[in-house]
Amino acid sequence: MNFQKKILIIEDDQNLGDMIQQILVFHKYDVCFAGNGAAGIQKAFEYSPDLILCDINMEPPNGYQVYKVLEESSILNRIPFIFLTGSSELEDIRFGMSLGADDYIVKPFRNDDLIKTIEKRLEKFKAIREDSNKEFNRLFDLSPAGIFIFDGQKIFRTNPAFRTLLQLGNEDPAGRSLSEFIDPQSIAKLRGKISGYLTNRSEIYNDTVGLKNNGKESTPMKLVVSEFEKFSKYTLFIGLLSSAAEPTITANESHYVKDIYSLLKRENIKISETLGEEITNIFKQKNLNIKNQTNSFFTKRESQVLYLSMEGLPIKTIADRLEISDRTVEKHRTRLMEKSGANNMIEVIIFALRNSLVEI
Repeated sequence: MNFQKKILIIEDDQNLGDMIQQILVFHKYDVCFAGNGAAGIQKAFEYSPDLILCDINMEPPNGYQVYKVLEESSILNRIPFIFLTGSSELEDIRFGMSLGADDYIVKPFRNDDLIKTIEKRLEKFKAIREDSNKEFNRLFDLSPAGIFIFDGQKIFRTNPAFRTLLQLGNEDPAGRSLSEFIDPQSIAKLRGKISGYLTNRSEIYNDTVGLKNNGKESTPMKLVVSEFEKFSKYTLFIGLLSSAAEPTITANESHYVKDIYSLLKRENIKISETLGEEITNIFKQKNLNIKNQTNSFFTKRESQVLYLSMEGLPIKTIADRLEISDRTVEKHRTRLMEKSGANNMIEVIIFALRNSLVEI
């Protein structure tokens, strides 16, 4: 499967954003656009792009703050991040690079300079992507469950077990319609589920379908479908077929299928418009009031660490503010994540906002 590289543009200048988008589309990139920092954070988690172009000087959260939020993600912190800046001041550039950004582009810029910078960063990121895909490809190919990737209608990729179930031999069904292999009633039901599902990468379809077999009577199979990868104009789904005779996937298949689902499980932070406004309000305030902030869920010290983290402060600065060690700050952050079931601090912040555990 060779899909377009996904690039997320975060830029509050609509005209400039449109221009960059046109340039990148012309060069065969899949482009997603966000007009502010809060929307950019949301789309980064939703689309998992291959590269991010982000303006620095935006209304809060600005480019630096967007970068800090995404750095908290174990998935997104590996993605090449390029700052767009209207200033050629060395101090601004140095600060952006000191945060850990991969590169910067000074506006105005030449189109070929933009493309060359992107290509250079994508090439360096290529090896990381390939390493992360190796394990998935291994499980995909070895799984005794039939697995296929499709866009809701057309099949893009199948594993050997799927081709065995369909008695296709060495024939590759890529490019063919899924309706050629599954009975009409099941296809109609599946498409209905796909058209009405909420984008949350959870299970979309889990039911028995009739699998067509070289014109023979359809064989009942268990089909589970989830979201696989999202692009700007289409979404890919992954389907797992197993025997309908068993109430669950067989023990022999279980190990591989669980590993595949574990591998597919991605960080999923959904930010509503209201929640996005709250996050934006956090960044608009230079200092949050951490005094007298108590609740029954977090301890006083945990709340203090949380509030200072919401300011985007690094661990060292938080430790100095609270007059404790860096290690103690790390312990409190770990405890915050454990209590809220979060994988990183941005998830803790969102959890706290959703459950009214903090006041802005």
